[in-house]
Amino acid sequence: DLLNSTDTDFGLSMSSFNAKLAVTSPGGSVYPLHIDNPQGISSGDTRKLTCIIYMNLDYQDGDGGELRIFCGKTSDEGCEKEEQVVDIAPDGGMMILFWSDEIPHEVLPTAPDADVSEEERDRYALTVWIPTDHYHTIHNPSSKFAKLGEEAFPTKT
Repeated sequence: DLLNSTDTDFGLSMSSFNAKLAVTSPGGSVYPLHIDNPQGISSGDTRKLTCIIYMNLDYQDGDGGELRIFCGKTSDEGCEKEEQVVDIAPDGGMMILFWSDEIPHEVLPTAPDADVSEEERDRYALTVWIPTDHYHTIHNPSSKFAKLGEEAFPTKT
């Protein structure tokens, strides 16, 4: 049980949460690449776990609006690094969980060939963010995902 766990690696809080119902319209609406909790405790943000529940019961391949998870960059010896991503279709009833402070993600264009007035092609996602009371786990440099943000958003030198 991750909620209220005494395991200081995960200890999520049941004391509070934030939620949002996101509706992206057809015609190519997107959410650009981001991390839900990019600043962490320095800005008072204690969100640790993102839970997305898709509510698109009539979703069909080609409707767009897929969640793209950035998994880092890999390279073969002597070759340029290549982005590794996973695209997840927003099928109704599916729930996706990932670390709010570590996992870069975006929403791909929703029904890019449709007209914005085609409301039946709207993409619905209920997002719930669960905080942690173990603040040292937010942006933990020893996490195996710690470098994903740096890879997704390289600083210009």
